[in-house]
Amino acid sequence: MRLNRRHFIGGMVAAATAPRFASGETAAAPRASAVQGRWMGKGLVDAGGNHEPYIFIVRRGGQRLDAKQTSDYQQSEELIRQLHEQGVEVFHTHLYKGFGMEAEHEGMEETRKAAEIAHRLGMKVDTYIQWNTMMYEAFFAEEPKAQHWIQRDIAGLPILLTYGYQQSYRYRPCFANQDYLDYLKKIVRYAVVEVKTDFIHFDNFDLNAEPDSCHCPACVSGFRNRLKTKYSVAQLKERFGFSSVDYINPPQWNADNPPAKMQIIYDPAFQEWIDFRCQVLSDALKQMYDLVHSLNVDVALEINPGGITGRNSTWTGGADHQRLLKYTRSFWSEEGNEPNLYPDGRLVTRVRSYKLARAYNNVLITYVENDPIALGESLMFNQTIGYLGSAPLSAVTREYLDFYLKNRDSYEDAEDASNVAVYRSYASLTYNNADVQLCTVLAEQALIQASVPFDLVFDDGLGDLSKYKVLVLPNVECLSDAQIQTLHAFVDRGGSLVVIGQTGLYDEWRRVRVAPGLDGLVDHQVMADGYQESVTATAATAGTSSRKRIGRGRVAYLPALEFDGPLPAVRPNFAILNEYWKLPKNWKEFIDLVRWGAEERVPLAIEGSAGTVASCTVQPSKRRMMVHLLNYNAAKVAMVRDTSLRVLLPNGAKATKATLRVPGVAAETELPLENDGGVTSINLPELRHYALITVNW
Repeated sequence: MRLNRRHFIGGMVAAATAPRFASGETAAAPRASAVQGRWMGKGLVDAGGNHEPYIFIVRRGGQRLDAKQTSDYQQSEELIRQLHEQGVEVFHTHLYKGFGMEAEHEGMEETRKAAEIAHRLGMKVDTYIQWNTMMYEAFFAEEPKAQHWIQRDIAGLPILLTYGYQQSYRYRPCFANQDYLDYLKKIVRYAVVEVKTDFIHFDNFDLNAEPDSCHCPACVSGFRNRLKTKYSVAQLKERFGFSSVDYINPPQWNADNPPAKMQIIYDPAFQEWIDFRCQVLSDALKQMYDLVHSLNVDVALEINPGGITGRNSTWTGGADHQRLLKYTRSFWSEEGNEPNLYPDGRLVTRVRSYKLARAYNNVLITYVENDPIALGESLMFNQTIGYLGSAPLSAVTREYLDFYLKNRDSYEDAEDASNVAVYRSYASLTYNNADVQLCTVLAEQALIQASVPFDLVFDDGLGDLSKYKVLVLPNVECLSDAQIQTLHAFVDRGGSLVVIGQTGLYDEWRRVRVAPGLDGLVDHQVMADGYQESVTATAATAGTSSRKRIGRGRVAYLPALEFDGPLPAVRPNFAILNEYWKLPKNWKEFIDLVRWGAEERVPLAIEGSAGTVASCTVQPSKRRMMVHLLNYNAAKVAMVRDTSLRVLLPNGAKATKATLRVPGVAAETELPLENDGGVTSINLPELRHYALITVNW
């Protein structure tokens, strides 16, 4: 699609002037505390140090004979000083692994001394605490009562972490057991009071997938009590057909009915068990947050639940990001997904996880060291450099770190310049992940590759859509009556919806609606039929899209996004991993609908080589927009030529200057620009990996 002026005129005006919701409607999403870890507001430059203590290295086995000397060096003043001199601001190291505070006392004291060194150099300290392990051989000797704190399956056997063949000494603790949480608080208190940590990293922050879920007495009673407090007697009867839940149990399985065969989750007890597992993790984290906040409000919390990878994280791991990330300032995602444009046309990125972090005022931490594309992607979507691995830093890593430190003011307090959002619904993605996740991933893929700036919105963000002109609803099957009212209000106030597939055909419990939930907004939507064991998300004959104006708003409907390739005929517990991250066949039609919904007003568009992606942020107080560009195809195309950009500045502002800065190049370059009817055109002669263009007005 050729770009022309009508695509961009007034784009940011729509975002700036969109009406706000009246009070009394759905509350806006809670965000990470602005007080917690205030120092992280300036960005994160973190490196270490090893997060594995020597006691664990020995117990794990297979270590080098010089492991103790290496471990000591990882907390030495020599290493910490080297990182400091290279520009690292936060020293990452171990504190507690799960053997017990007595067993780990020596190592914990060594960490306290290392923290003193880092603080003396003016650095912050990031301490690793194992959230999800009891190394029971030592821990039970120290705390015999802990034998009652572990997760147990339906047969009463201990539940283990899923680490290979030779770590069966790692039991998972039960987070519904207050005694374990009280013990964990001792470690957290030691970290804050004695070590004076600035940053706590909780590792292994999830639960095992079914059938490996906890059936201990605390979980069974906790599950029943949650149902009693969550619902009234009348609601319980509506939910289950009866009101007494004293004998409801967690899901049980047999050989003919394994959890891996289940694609759609419609059993109300199963749905509520997922909610309970997610809430247990959230409540446990809140206890740690409250404790840390009472001791030192400037200490930041971080967890490791993973990012958005295409898996059903609520069902398989009990990790609901929107419940967790309001208590953190950063989170880890060890998802892999190394950014690259693959020969089969798949653009693999971590953009979704970065956008998840931005939605909750968090910083995403992932592996980026020594990879210019990954480092550039972090700067582009994380607005900071993040975690840089262990010393010594490579030449490539130092090049990007130096660039970030030199140009830090271009990232600090930068706001995402998006007037388009994609809605990720908890109920829809949890109860039918295979179909809903696929449609959502395809929609996001099209927006990423078309360089349409967008945000992610979750259930708790529907209350304030004032920033957005367009909300994309990718097969959002399950919508409550209140959410439907919110969407109607959004359109009434001039917003636009791009509705795809079966959006709104079920309620929040995935009960089939008698009439489509978006009736009146969407015409001729195909109705659902029962709970459905399978839905064809590819829609081989997807049908044509439709558009309609409704008062001040607009609604577009697309029957399906078509996956470009074969899918398994049976998709139980199907994870939409990066092998499915391709542009949908009808991506151009979808992007046209988004642009139409935005009244052809988007802040950015690009013409360039395949794999070249652009994004933008704004700093209104400094009267400038930052345009970030990244060549994901750098392995094949070392230098991209003649990339054309068109940007729309806020409130119809006129660009006065465009400046190019590139990692590894000391001098900045002023680029020629052209203003035409509110649109600024800029041509970038060449792009190797990452580039930052600042447009002043």
